[in-house]
Amino acid sequence: MTKGQSILEELEPLFNPKSVAVVGATNQWNKWGFSTFVSLLDGFRGKIYPVNNKEDVVLGHKAYRRVIEIPPEEPVDLAVFVIPAASIPGVMEDCIQKGVRAAVIISAGFAEIGAEGRKLQDRVLGIARQGPLHFIGPNCMGFWSAPPHLKSFMFPLPVRPGPLALVSQGGNVGGAVLQAGYLRGLGFQFYVSCGCTADIQVEDYIEYFSSVPEVKVILAYIEGLNDGQRFIEKVRRVTAQKPVIALKPGKTEAATKAITSHSGALSGSSEIFDSAIRKAGGIRVDSAEELLDVATAFITQPLPQGRNVAIITPGGSYGVISADACASLGLNVVPLSQDTLAEFNRIFPPRWSRGNPVDPAGDRNFIAYLQAPDLLLKLPEVDSMIFMGFDSFSRFASVFATLSQDLSQVFKKLTQSLSQMVPEGTLRGSLDDDSWMNGLIQAVVRQFFSLFGTSEPTEVQAFAEKLISLLRSGKTGPHLKRKFVEVLRSLKKDSLTETEDPFTQLFSPMLQALVLNWTETYRKPVVTTTFMGNTTSMTDMGYYAYPSAERAALVLAKLVEYREFLDRL
Repeated sequence: MTKGQSILEELEPLFNPKSVAVVGATNQWNKWGFSTFVSLLDGFRGKIYPVNNKEDVVLGHKAYRRVIEIPPEEPVDLAVFVIPAASIPGVMEDCIQKGVRAAVIISAGFAEIGAEGRKLQDRVLGIARQGPLHFIGPNCMGFWSAPPHLKSFMFPLPVRPGPLALVSQGGNVGGAVLQAGYLRGLGFQFYVSCGCTADIQVEDYIEYFSSVPEVKVILAYIEGLNDGQRFIEKVRRVTAQKPVIALKPGKTEAATKAITSHSGALSGSSEIFDSAIRKAGGIRVDSAEELLDVATAFITQPLPQGRNVAIITPGGSYGVISADACASLGLNVVPLSQDTLAEFNRIFPPRWSRGNPVDPAGDRNFIAYLQAPDLLLKLPEVDSMIFMGFDSFSRFASVFATLSQDLSQVFKKLTQSLSQMVPEGTLRGSLDDDSWMNGLIQAVVRQFFSLFGTSEPTEVQAFAEKLISLLRSGKTGPHLKRKFVEVLRSLKKDSLTETEDPFTQLFSPMLQALVLNWTETYRKPVVTTTFMGNTTSMTDMGYYAYPSAERAALVLAKLVEYREFLDRL
């Protein structure tokens, strides 16, 4: 980095360019220059210049034979290289002459291939520093920057803006995390496939990401570091403000050899890295899946004050699995006091588990089951809660309906009546009058609890009123209203597919809002799961259910780890 300039200033032309030249852009669809150019055309708000010494027009854009042939009055902020490695030094010299300040070298054939490749890489770096020009790569798959909506990928990838930032020394891993995050409903402010890190180092990206307010959590896939001490020092400054989650392979000799041939990086000792990253406040994970799991937890949950966990489970076996997962990660499945046991004795049948995990042992009074979290979360000795199988409750209605033709007709008539109670103006987009939503919630709640036949009408009405109160919440109210309108508009138009159950689509966000209300009220993590490894997407409200007890326990353990680091500062 240049002396006298901050990291924000140094990398501004890279992450906020107003113009981009794609060197190697082509009309030939079977070349990387085609797919890279197509990717960049997808939403970039600035000017784009294809550079190709054989083609005059690329996908409708005037092409230039050299970067320096782009008119002087049209500056270029960023150059993207998709040409053979041997040609890059000459084009880099043109970029310096043109005044280009940033680049991404997607091309391979540098340090990852050995000594000759490293010499070429050093030569390119020497030319770039004359600018000075800072570049990503070489040997990378490109990057994403949300502010200018810049997709500079080897091929188009789905991505949405959001609170995460990711730097990855592996293009395939980074692209997979990006796509998995997209399917999960997560958004990224920045994503960088940094390749051989000849110029900008992993820690520089992390430092830059931390300076952007929209970034809440930073992720990194690391194969090796050029300067481990520099990395730790920079990460330590960042983690005091924002969490940094790192995935680093290299625990075996086979992985270490693979790293050298892949990115040209020196892997270093996995044990030393593990110790160093923890001291710096970083969170180390063991898989790309865990990378996203922990990131999701950081943007949806508050930090727990301690290691004590309460577990609610619909069956004893799930409770055993969850307790085992928590204990193996150093979490404490806290014993319940006699007063708390007495409270549960009043609402659960005598056969309930009488301890933590809380298992009502097949009790059909689900209202009592949904009162349990309030009883647990209000306890000062409980720092967080896992609710096993919660995300499956709202699907019970559709399961019952498939088992009984009579019940199926009941649900069909109910959904028809619900669509009729909505004011026509509301379906055109107005959410000002929500009085009709009160009746909708009451009707849906009455129908759901009638399936079990054990709750008193007064209990059902009280639960409905609790859900109605969530309409007034600034965090969940607008999302609930929009979801109701979306589903009922589809009902009116008869546009729902056979696989879309309107009852579930209406009841599910109500229960999700309830979970978020617990978290907001008690300022404690409430982690829910599905059954049998089913995966979900994060909703507009910020609700996400993990597919297993093990993954739920892991994210709680990582939240605790970060909290304890902050407490030591």
